[in-house]
Amino acid sequence: MKLRIYLAAAGLAVYAALHGAGAIWFTSGPMRFCAAVYAAGCALGAFALLRRTFWARRYAMGVGLAGLLNCIAYFGYFRELGGIWFGGAQLAAFVGIFALLFGKKMRAHYDELAPHWQFDHPTMHLLAAALSLNVAGIAMLVYYACLEGVGTDVLRAESLAIAAVLAVGSISAARGRILGLFLMTGAGAVSLWLGWQAVREATTPVSVSCACGNWLAWHAWGQWETFKSVLGFLPAAIGSLLCFGVFLGPMVRFVRNR
Repeated sequence: MKLRIYLAAAGLAVYAALHGAGAIWFTSGPMRFCAAVYAAGCALGAFALLRRTFWARRYAMGVGLAGLLNCIAYFGYFRELGGIWFGGAQLAAFVGIFALLFGKKMRAHYDELAPHWQFDHPTMHLLAAALSLNVAGIAMLVYYACLEGVGTDVLRAESLAIAAVLAVGSISAARGRILGLFLMTGAGAVSLWLGWQAVREATTPVSVSCACGNWLAWHAWGQWETFKSVLGFLPAAIGSLLCFGVFLGPMVRFVRNR
């Protein structure tokens, strides 16, 4: 089991270094910020796994899921960059990180360190899965917020704000705070709205002038980037809303007792 942990941590450390290099290499300010956030996130995951904190496994699996969704959605672009082998290597790396941390032994090694995580109840499994989905969702919300020329400034600002709320809610829920479920629910509902608005914005035809006259063109690159982002943060929204349905009773009691 230690070998699996070291391999997963090493994978995250490699991606932390790669994103760190991207933060230096990118010329776009927003994309440099995005790469820096990703580098810090991967480094945190590697450190937490080796440190054996109770949330490390779910967090690292969320990072792997984010990378997996990104690879699936953007596989065509990977082929243009370095061929099918480059895309396949990326896909295998993120699948490997996720698979290395999967299973009951890993759950016992990490998740069950927290006394407030009672896995004898199915609702706890749903919450733990939602937290991993939230990590993937936060990553793609930050990515969308940093895409210059895609969507509108308002949509990108809202995306970054939702990512912040979802992060705070996830941390609070992981610590057993009912307030975290409210924040997750609110961020999840707004994420659904944001996804709809982002897709609608990306699929709106624009008028383009050329020597042959005016014609309609689609935001091909913007569509691709938008769909890639939405694919990542909508699962997080769904997971948060499912938690709302499961924990509705405790949430109502919490409000009544205030």
